Amino acid sequence: MAMEDIKTVRYPKGAAIVVQNAVNPGIFYIVKSGRVVVDSEHIQIDHDFSVYETGDSFGLVSALTEHHFLVTLFAATDVEVIQIPIRLLGSYLRERKELSMKILGLYSKELRALQKNLSKANKPADREYHPEKLFQNAKTYIAWEKFDLAAYSLQKYIEWANESGLSELVSEGKALLDATNSSYIPIEWTSPKMTLGAGEVLFIESEKSKDIYVVLEGNVKLTSIVRGFEYVIDVLGPGEIFGELSLIDNAPRMASALTDGPSVILRVSPENLFDTVAESLIQKIFESIARRIWFSHQRLIILRLTSAVTRLYAFLYNSIRDQDIRHKRSFADSLVQPHTFFLTLEQLCSMCGIIKIKNENIQEFLSDSNLEITKDKITVKNRKRIEEKLGQFKSKEGQIIAKMV
Repeated sequence: MAMEDIKTVRYPKGAAIVVQNAVNPGIFYIVKSGRVVVDSEHIQIDHDFSVYETGDSFGLVSALTEHHFLVTLFAATDVEVIQIPIRLLGSYLRERKELSMKILGLYSKELRALQKNLSKANKPADREYHPEKLFQNAKTYIAWEKFDLAAYSLQKYIEWANESGLSELVSEGKALLDATNSSYIPIEWTSPKMTLGAGEVLFIESEKSKDIYVVLEGNVKLTSIVRGFEYVIDVLGPGEIFGELSLIDNAPRMASALTDGPSVILRVSPENLFDTVAESLIQKIFESIARRIWFSHQRLIILRLTSAVTRLYAFLYNSIRDQDIRHKRSFADSLVQPHTFFLTLEQLCSMCGIIKIKNENIQEFLSDSNLEITKDKITVKNRKRIEEKLGQFKSKEGQIIAKMV
C-alpha cells in the first residue's frame, strides 16, 4: 500500500475542511482528533449528521460517485483529519478492524434507513422481532404461489416455536407447511463459498439471522412484502454485499434474499468479516455500500415523480450511471455502447413504485425503439436518448431532481 498517499491534515479552529458544491477528488475522510461541524447557516438539504468527532468519517459516497459535497464542514476546534485516497480504503481498513466495523456500521445504518423508506415500511416496530410474521408471510407467499418461499418461512417459524416450547404453534406451522406441497430444503452451507442454482433462499423476511453475504458471481434479488404485493428492493450483482444490516443490531431481516439465477455466494459472520476476506473484497464492500446509498437516495427522489413513464426512464438512467461507476467506465465509453439490465419489466416497475402495471399508462416506454424489452432483461441502446427523455428532471451534475409535474 502506498502509505505516503495517506496523510493526516491539521486544520485550525474555524477552517473549512470541505466546501459545499466542490467536487470530491476521491478522498475518504476520518476525524483523528477534534470536532467537525456542518455549516448550518448555508445548509440546503436534510443531513443526518451535524457533528463529526474522533473516529467519525465522511466523503465515502461522494468519493465513489464523483459527486459534489452537499454541505460545508468546518473545524469547530483544532482538528486532525486522515485523508485516504478511495482506492486504498480496503487495505487501510482491513488492518483496523474496530474502525472498519464502526464505519461499516454507520453506512449500513444509513442504507437501512433508506431501504425502509423505499419499501414503505419505515415504522420503528418493524424492526422488532415478531416471529409470528413468518407464519403470516408464508400465507402471502402461498397466495402468490411462491411455495418454496412459504416452505422456508414456515420452517423458520417451526424452529422458533420448537425453541420456545410452543407445541400448538409447531402443529399450526407443520399443518400449513404440509399444505404447501413444497419439498424445498434450505441450503446446507458446507463451505463459506458455494455455487447455487436459481431461486435459492439465502434468508427470508422476518427471519432472525446474522450472516453477511457477498455476491461473487450471478445476481441476488432482495424483495419485501408491501401491501400484499412483492416489492423489489434491489437486484445485486458481483461484488455486492448484503445482509450487512445485522452489524447494527440483532433485528430480523427486512427483506428476503434469493439467487436470481445461477450464482456463487460467499457467506461470512460479522465478527469474522475482516479476517476472512482479502483487502480487495473489503474495498468492494465499501464501494458497494456507497453506490447503494447513492442509488437509494436517487430512487427516493424518483418515487416523488408523478409520471410513471418518467420514473422508468429515470431509473434506467441511474442504473446506467451505477454500472459506469461499478465498472469504472468513462463517460465517452458509456455513450457509445448499449446497457443491459437483467430485470423483468415487472421488477423494474416494482422498483419504481408501480405495483399494478397498466400497459396503457406506460405505452410511451413500451413502444420506445431505444429499448429492447425481453422476458428477463431490458437493454438501453443509446444512453443519450434516455437523457433526452428526462430533460428538466436531470441536473447539470447528472442527478435526478424531483420537479413535480
